[in-house]
Amino acid sequence: MRMSTARRVVVITLCLGGLVAASCGGSADELIDQASAALDDVSEDDAGDGATSDSQSSSSTSDGQSSDSDGEVVAEEPEYRMPLTGAPLTSSDEIPNRPALAVKMPNNPQALPQTGLNEADIVFEEIINDGITRFAAVFHSQGSDPVGPIRSGRAQDVDILSNLDSPLFAWSGGNPGVTRVVNNSTLTSLSYVGGYGNAYYRRDGRGGAPHNLFSSTETLWDLTPEEFALPPQIFPYMLPGETAQGDSASIIEIELDSILARWDYDASNGRYLRSEYGEPHMSELTGQVWADNVVVMLVEYRQSPIDSKSPEAVTVGSGQVLVFTDGVVRLGAWQRSSNTDSWNLYTDETLSTPLGLSDGRTWVELPRNDPENVRYVS
Repeated sequence: MRMSTARRVVVITLCLGGLVAASCGGSADELIDQASAALDDVSEDDAGDGATSDSQSSSSTSDGQSSDSDGEVVAEEPEYRMPLTGAPLTSSDEIPNRPALAVKMPNNPQALPQTGLNEADIVFEEIINDGITRFAAVFHSQGSDPVGPIRSGRAQDVDILSNLDSPLFAWSGGNPGVTRVVNNSTLTSLSYVGGYGNAYYRRDGRGGAPHNLFSSTETLWDLTPEEFALPPQIFPYMLPGETAQGDSASIIEIELDSILARWDYDASNGRYLRSEYGEPHMSELTGQVWADNVVVMLVEYRQSPIDSKSPEAVTVGSGQVLVFTDGVVRLGAWQRSSNTDSWNLYTDETLSTPLGLSDGRTWVELPRNDPENVRYVS
């Protein structure tokens, strides 16, 4: 048993005192009695000191927080998080045993309303040809039945999605160049025209093909290969209980060529509500499209080497980022050295202090690299 500091001091003192007492003629029995009494006193003091020490040391709580020596609550990084929402978990068993699933969805008027946008953990909005946008909706923590419409992919999807560790990629197909790029990537292609047509079906209405192709996430997950990986965490998150500090930003407007996306912060539930084409952006099953975080990454668009009519977002490198969460905006920088890297977000261009999101669902907007494409008001 480990001896306390106080007990060691008393024992040493008594030993030294014993030598003096013996030289003065004190008996051994008297010394033993004195030592026993003193050690009994120290044992009682140790018990009291231990209680005091325990009350002053850091103690953990069930919600991933601890108290410091002054009794103040100190947030701690949870041992487990849901990979693509950052939600704290108590066990890794709560993480669904399946890969990420990315579904390409159109955003032109004929395709509205979409299904599944409010069930996706992360949605990327990218500019494509004709000045419109397309979504890459990424599912993992939950699914959607139905999901769609499902449209073609672009070469830029490979760089945007490769950090999900071989995700399933549901798309209606693409031109030969795009198909070659996707098939040579780490994405697991589930192309409608590439041998997986039985996983898709056409729904009536919406002006017919190509705006009426649908599936379900369960049907698509059933096509998971025997060897697969769970998605990694691709964004930094704030600690539990931490609130973002920044300038108030209750209305956000983002220009993505012909699409003007607007997000309104609803303080009653801490969510951002999306509008486009001058009216609320409604999903088919679950009402207005919403997100917990809106991440705006300013990126360069180059001409695709595969299709001269298609712009291609440059998402490897670095650039400016605006992170909207908790009703405030924080400006910083995004960075990653390869398309398999996580999305590293920092408070400034020194890339020294991470910029965390709130746990929850995230929309990533990819406008052209012009600060005038992003506006917000308090």
